[in-house]
Amino acid sequence: MVRLFIAVDLSSEVRSKVIAFRDAVSNSGADVKPVEDENLHITLRFLGEVRDDLLTELKHNLSNLSFNSFRMHVKGTGAFPSISSPRVIWVGVEEGEDQLRALHDAVEELVGKYGVSDEREFTPHITVARVRGRASVLGKLINQWRDFDFGWQTVDSVTLKKSTLTPRGPIYEDLLTIRLK
Repeated sequence: MVRLFIAVDLSSEVRSKVIAFRDAVSNSGADVKPVEDENLHITLRFLGEVRDDLLTELKHNLSNLSFNSFRMHVKGTGAFPSISSPRVIWVGVEEGEDQLRALHDAVEELVGKYGVSDEREFTPHITVARVRGRASVLGKLINQWRDFDFGWQTVDSVTLKKSTLTPRGPIYEDLLTIRLK
């Protein structure tokens, strides 16, 4: 079994600004597990555990993805399920959100039968930290960054990633990158 997900990677410019916010969250005094620099991305579809013998078929199906590249504007911050009771701290997408939803739907059509079912509504975001405990300081910090402009980037590829869980956090490996038109 191999643990998989499909993602949009961040440009270095956007990533560096997201890291600044993630570091502010990490240094806030709240009990959080920050996402490592190299692991910051937008998950289009989490597949979970997939049998090894299905990997070739899954890659083949995903390679049939036909989608035009587009620009997205990474802006704003928030938390799931809410700012008053945060479990996940995120950076949002202001423009390009509709295209990301359509890209998610196109990916779902090609690989929806693999792995776990995706029943939650797709909300484009970049997870920067998971809250483990005390989080009272986070609401104010999230609100201070809520209108921050993290920048624009072109979405011109999606990547199938393998996730290996370790005691120090997940290690991601790119298995297939599909270029958009």
